[in-house]
Amino acid sequence: MNFLRAYIEDKIIIDDKDWQKVESLFKKVEYRKAEEICSAGEVCQNLYYISNGSARSYSIDLEGKDSTWAVHYRKNDYTLDPFAGDYISYLTQSESQFFCEALEDSTVYVADFSALDRLYESELKWMTLARKISDMQLITIVQRMQMLKPLDATAKYKLLKEIAPVYEEVLSNAQFASVLGIAPQSLSRVKGQLNEN
Repeated sequence: MNFLRAYIEDKIIIDDKDWQKVESLFKKVEYRKAEEICSAGEVCQNLYYISNGSARSYSIDLEGKDSTWAVHYRKNDYTLDPFAGDYISYLTQSESQFFCEALEDSTVYVADFSALDRLYESELKWMTLARKISDMQLITIVQRMQMLKPLDATAKYKLLKEIAPVYEEVLSNAQFASVLGIAPQSLSRVKGQLNEN
């Protein structure tokens, strides 16, 4: 949980008493590889913080196609998008369109969104934290869309390997291809072409 405290302290000033309030909202849960952390089809009620291990958020379309949207990773002092959970589902009280599964045995801290909301509403500093977190999430989503949209498959692959190498490390070829918006066979061709050069 030290990383979570550092993450909060990067945004607002807190003391040990404040930290105890935050820490008390999270429950430690161990997930096995391939175990479902949260499911589509129900209103998402929890925020999931990947403390150690990795997970992926994904959706399945009407034709059964699986599309990976994000990898949540924290291991060996490397962190990438460690928070999972469909906040839009919670805010709108609508069914989530996303699943989240552990990609390996993982330690996850789970907090109830409504309990977090009560904390945010209790003091101005917590409201400030909520706003800063929301701002960062919006910026991240927009940057991902802008960064990947105009690129061809080869450029997308090279960029993703550069900025988030753990994607290829923890995802299967089919899952990694879905991030790029291409078929697994196309990903194999891209890799083959790059290896030839």
